[in-house]
Amino acid sequence: MISKSYTAGSIAAFALLAVALGGCTKTEQGTSQSTTAPVSQPVATEAAAAPAGATTEPQSATTAAAAATTNAALSTDGDQAGTKFVVNSLTRGSDVVTLKFSLVNGSAAPLPTYGKFRGVDYAGSSRDMSGIHLIDTVSKKKYFPLADTEHMCLCSRDVEDIAPNSQASLWVKFPAPPAAVTKITVEVPHFIPLDNVPITQ
Repeated sequence: MISKSYTAGSIAAFALLAVALGGCTKTEQGTSQSTTAPVSQPVATEAAAAPAGATTEPQSATTAAAAATTNAALSTDGDQAGTKFVVNSLTRGSDVVTLKFSLVNGSAAPLPTYGKFRGVDYAGSSRDMSGIHLIDTVSKKKYFPLADTEHMCLCSRDVEDIAPNSQASLWVKFPAPPAAVTKITVEVPHFIPLDNVPITQ
């Protein structure tokens, strides 16, 4: 009888130990799952935020317009209602400065580019950005876009009309002003001149 009671007690003890170990294993698995689950959540969120067939141009225009409103010092209005010129950066290189900007069309009509932003004495199409200038108001000096050996502007060319509620990201290269010039005026045809635009390194 003693031997049988001892054996039954041992079996009961082993059963309790197995249940305890099984509980620990499930707890560890649950911890592992809760650690990895958040990693997949942003992917699901992004997929939900960008359903198939959604267009991004109107969103981009809205974003650029919002940025222009937030930092009004780096944007200016055009003579066509609802249009804006937004400076994204004006960066100094060794001997050039590069202007990167957006033309934002928040109106219900296309923003035409044919001949509208064209400068004089440049070859190529009439859809380039060669009419944009930099003006140092202190030394009263005007900087024109650089040109290649064929007299074509070093700038965005063949720019199509900008559709309603969309924008275009464009660029122009200029000869670099002296290092002492840290701010300059950007002059764009059909837009109000933009003063005190910082030149960054």
